[in-house]
Amino acid sequence: MRKNRWLALAGISVLLAACDGAQVADGDAVAGGGGATNLEQGWSRAVQERAWFSSFGSRLVPTAWLKALEQAGTTSRFMSDEHLDALGFLVQAATAANPDAFPVGFTHETDADGQGWTGLGCGACHTGEVRYQGHRIRIDGGQGVLDFDAFEGELVDALRATAADEARFERFATALGTAADARDGLHRDVGALADRIAARHAMNHVDVPYGPGRLDAFGQIFNAVAVQFLGEPGNRRAPDAPVSFPVLWDAPHLDLVQWNGSAPNAGPGPLLQNVTTALAVYGSLDISGHDGHAGYPSSIDFEHLGQIQGDLYALRAPRWPVALFGAPDVAAAARGAKVYAQQCATCHALSDRDDRTRELKAVITPLDQVGTDPRMVDNFLASMSHSGAFAGRKIGVVAGDPLGDDVPTTDLVVHAAVGAALRHPLAAVRDAVVGYHRVLKAATDSRPGGYKARPLSGVWASAPYLHNGSVPSLADLLAAPASRSTRFVPGTREFDPARVGLVACAPDHPRAFDTTLPGNSNAGHAYGTTLADADKHDLLEYLKTL
Repeated sequence: MRKNRWLALAGISVLLAACDGAQVADGDAVAGGGGATNLEQGWSRAVQERAWFSSFGSRLVPTAWLKALEQAGTTSRFMSDEHLDALGFLVQAATAANPDAFPVGFTHETDADGQGWTGLGCGACHTGEVRYQGHRIRIDGGQGVLDFDAFEGELVDALRATAADEARFERFATALGTAADARDGLHRDVGALADRIAARHAMNHVDVPYGPGRLDAFGQIFNAVAVQFLGEPGNRRAPDAPVSFPVLWDAPHLDLVQWNGSAPNAGPGPLLQNVTTALAVYGSLDISGHDGHAGYPSSIDFEHLGQIQGDLYALRAPRWPVALFGAPDVAAAARGAKVYAQQCATCHALSDRDDRTRELKAVITPLDQVGTDPRMVDNFLASMSHSGAFAGRKIGVVAGDPLGDDVPTTDLVVHAAVGAALRHPLAAVRDAVVGYHRVLKAATDSRPGGYKARPLSGVWASAPYLHNGSVPSLADLLAAPASRSTRFVPGTREFDPARVGLVACAPDHPRAFDTTLPGNSNAGHAYGTTLADADKHDLLEYLKTL
């Protein structure tokens, strides 16, 4: 178990969909969403909506409260399209799967007491969109640009403003239809929820804001388990190594996932990865009064996990949209294929997007070779925590070595994930395990000291580049690190087909990405930077075809 302790971690993502009936064809308009264009990626429209709005057990705010809540400092609704678009969410019209017209990634479920809850699903972070000359192109499994930290902070502000201002609270209670004799209780509940989310927000405070499209998933997972669930405030570490939300279309076919290749896809790995994600994204885990042998009660919806995992297996990389961007130069792309074989193929293997049974191997490049920002890898390796109530219990609950007083935080995360799984019916857990299909077995390094190089299918749709999202375009990535753009705004989603990536504009924007700040370095990955300009052009044309 200790050798495989990394298998519980797959980041803040895995909820996207598969082929089920008629597919979404290139050029079809997404229902609602302001007329965005879908690219055919192997999904039906029904499965796409399931991907966007299905819950895995995230419970953030009672749904009725969220619909009635006002933004702090204004009477405008918190869930208004304008507000959520500004936070980086993809607004969407009401449908049967989304009756409240919430943005992509907002989920709904009902607890045992009949209370309806809204949370966040993986579609919030892993549904991308690029914009070009007034067109909007939806990318399922792509990189979202939501500002997670700003969203959580503004939600706390809105709840606290509701509790603090009498007139605001009365509007809120009236919108809910709360009787006069129940309003004192409602007021206490609003304040308590505000305090609970504020405590989480403070626990994950960092000095350098993540900004759009980034999150330190590992750091927040570590804090959720080692601090929040264990009740050990001394375990708190600043989650200050944010990474881009990774694209998902090849993820289930890889032997290793996560930017540092720390999580294998074999055996129960994907199930535990999903459990970990659900716990970190406003899930709950109750360890009080439980020794773990019968599992730990949690909010995780195991019945959906098998479906989520099977759906993701069918996701395909998006093809370059010729109708909007123009066709790649065929002759240049042919020359670029030879450049790719010489410069890139050693690390970035080719992947056939149409092969549903493809098996892909990731290449882990050591830090001293790739030269990119080391903070994500360093934080992962350095994280140690006090075991608290888990001390003496086996890492895998019923198997593995006993946990010492101070252990790698990943050991605690594995223990929590296995404990949550053991609490649920065997059939649901079995379906979640077998639903992920077979992948190549990997020799996982228990001390991963580098970053994963993945196949580059659909690479045009995965800007910004490098693990921390510090390079706006492929053209920038082929430039010498010292000459790359140092400030750009990833949240604009504006696409540059010539440079293949985001338009690096508005350097003075207050939310611009600043590569000089800690964790944001755009150095390293100097491969191809010394090529002749003609060879770089040809390589870019070829990359458009992947």
